Amino acid sequence: MKKNFSNILAWIILSATIIFHLWLNFPEIKILADPNDNIFQYSLITRTNWVWENYGCPLSLSCLPNLVDHNVTAWAEGYPLPFYYSHIPQIATVSSYQLIVKPLTSIFNINYSLYQYYNLSKYLLLCFFPLSVFIALRLIGVNAILSALTAFFASNFSTDGLYGIDPPSFLWRGYGLTSQLYSMIFFPIGLAFAYRTFSTVSYNSLTKLPKSLKSLKENNLFLSAIFLTLTTAGHLGMGIIALISTLPFLFFDLKKTHIVKRVKNLMAIFAIVVFFLAYWIIPVFLYNDYHIISFWDPIWKFDSYGWFEVIRQLFQGEIFDWGRIPVVTILTIIGFFTILANTRLFPFALIFAMWLILYFGRTTWGGLINLIPGMNDFHQHRFIVGVQIAAIFLLPAGLNYIFHIIKSALNLIFKKIIFAKKWVIYQNIIFYLMAAGTIILLSYFTIRQTINYASLNNKWIDQANKAYLYDKKNFENLISNLNSLPLARLYAGRPGNWGKDFRLGSTEMYMLLGINGFDVSQFLPETWSMLSENEQNFDERVLEDYDLLNIRYIVAPKNQSFPKEAKLSQKFGPFELYEVPTSGWFDIVSSPMFVKSDKTNFINLVHLWHRSYSRRWKMHPVISVEKKAKIPTGMQKAIEMTDEVSYFDLLNKGDKAEQKLNIFADFPFIFPEATVSGKIKNEKINLQSYSATIEVPDNCKNCSIMFKMSYHPNWQAKIDGQKVNIYAVFPFYLAVPASPGEHTVEFIYQPNKLKVILLFAEIIILTILTILIRRIGREK
Repeated sequence: MKKNFSNILAWIILSATIIFHLWLNFPEIKILADPNDNIFQYSLITRTNWVWENYGCPLSLSCLPNLVDHNVTAWAEGYPLPFYYSHIPQIATVSSYQLIVKPLTSIFNINYSLYQYYNLSKYLLLCFFPLSVFIALRLIGVNAILSALTAFFASNFSTDGLYGIDPPSFLWRGYGLTSQLYSMIFFPIGLAFAYRTFSTVSYNSLTKLPKSLKSLKENNLFLSAIFLTLTTAGHLGMGIIALISTLPFLFFDLKKTHIVKRVKNLMAIFAIVVFFLAYWIIPVFLYNDYHIISFWDPIWKFDSYGWFEVIRQLFQGEIFDWGRIPVVTILTIIGFFTILANTRLFPFALIFAMWLILYFGRTTWGGLINLIPGMNDFHQHRFIVGVQIAAIFLLPAGLNYIFHIIKSALNLIFKKIIFAKKWVIYQNIIFYLMAAGTIILLSYFTIRQTINYASLNNKWIDQANKAYLYDKKNFENLISNLNSLPLARLYAGRPGNWGKDFRLGSTEMYMLLGINGFDVSQFLPETWSMLSENEQNFDERVLEDYDLLNIRYIVAPKNQSFPKEAKLSQKFGPFELYEVPTSGWFDIVSSPMFVKSDKTNFINLVHLWHRSYSRRWKMHPVISVEKKAKIPTGMQKAIEMTDEVSYFDLLNKGDKAEQKLNIFADFPFIFPEATVSGKIKNEKINLQSYSATIEVPDNCKNCSIMFKMSYHPNWQAKIDGQKVNIYAVFPFYLAVPASPGEHTVEFIYQPNKLKVILLFAEIIILTILTILIRRIGREK
């Protein structure tokens, strides 16, 4: 009876927590436009939806390869984001919308857009996160009431924008870290199943085929691997944190035989995760040279804050309790020291300590932290997620200790104070009342900040929606007009100039145009493309810069100054549309110079080239970041960058140390014999294929046909129907060699062959294993 009452009370607390968040954050489903990183996330969804609608999904054989690997043209002169970035959440959102939501809503004549569905999905994920916490804690043996109370406190963490799992990371006025939200819903459950796997010393991994699908579903190791896979699929960085979090489970005890068995189980979990995601992870590592480290990101993102700042954040309540009394911080610290003495749960204290130490980042640990695979390019300030997830498993102990103190105090009172002895029969009732009062008081201090933050968030959503609707018609007319024009890039300002204040509602126009399917220049929600850094060399006053980036359209407010060649085309209320003459997606350039570099050392060199006469006269050096790059034939000059500003001449066979030069002191470029001229006509775009007819002039030495899209090896090219090798030319565009005469050239983005092979191999293997397991189950 008592157990049933506890379970009922726990479900009441859990349900109340979820309903509270559903009520408090309900305006999130009414958003008309985001002002944060959700713009990036939703743009990926619209691009995935474009693939779905144009590649015969779900039945076509070309559907799945293009869903997991396609070129995203919205920013940074194009980049195959799904090749590197998490894409399963986008595919899940689009496929469920296309296969379920859209057909159902159409039956009832309800116009329910993909954007509305996206808002609904992230709203539900956030509000049901307490359920994930509750399930995880029940899996490790925490009682129902403590699990429910922890779910409440965990869903009300508060930071001042530290990119953790607190609501400000996901709400409209916050940071829009939806990819992290996709991941964290599975993270605690994956860690809980890992705990169940390692808490015993038995080696019951998947070395043999399970007897049935049911036995597989009951296998803690397999379930841990599945939820850790889902965590990694949601966000690769969060997946790395989740996998590292399993390491302390090896040390339930220090018996060598037990540790060996646990290591085997750990390797089995890692192997399953890698198997499911091999099609994604392996190509990422193989093509990491084309995924750059951005200098636009502040250094603290890569290096975190250092030991002093992290400890200060912890003890001043900024990791869990910003803007309020440090209730969660105190409970976490109490739970940490309590669990250290608990042989069953103490690995969670180790996980917390490990992530707190790692959260110090490179600022404290220097190059030592690079010994962890993947840390060189990792934003180490995101280790706060590891700290906060680990704290979830400490909070029950902290709460239980508070209850223990209350009970011990009551026992002391009833034993020592004579007049209280007659009330001893009411001791349990008084205990429950005091415990409930304590929880209500702690909850009040905790939830007040959540309500204050969300209330202002909801108010601003309403204001932004009203402002959006005021000029919505003009914006729709602008979009309609742009859709009728030939496809090219457009410019709507940038975060550092008038673009920051050029908005519809509370959202900058350069954001809105991107999510509406246009190729936008000068806004960088991601900084991984080879052109992310150097597209910012653009000067809106210089006509040649528009041509270099194929910026044919400008969307601007009134009274802006642009080159005289930019002609005002139309006005749509506060939005003015200009058209600028460019050579289009292609150009003919000379490439008599070769540059060898790594993926960051070329950035200053390209910046210098951008402002030089060599660039103005269409001299675009060939560039390679391959470690074993060979100098192409016919080069008049070849250099290798040794750091951001130093180089040596590859054609000079002297001592490298003696011939080390500086790009600012020793002009590194050459000048072409003449500025290349030619004709470009019949440009066509068909899905991810760009083609044109090019007339290359006679006597054009080292001529290249340049395609104005960021270079990546997945691109293929044809000249006159024959495949040719591609290479990169400054600023980091695709190019092919060109001989005099008229040629038809085509560039096509193709899903990476290795990725496609691994993907279909995994599907085939999984299908065979499922059939075998089902057959074994029937035979049993």
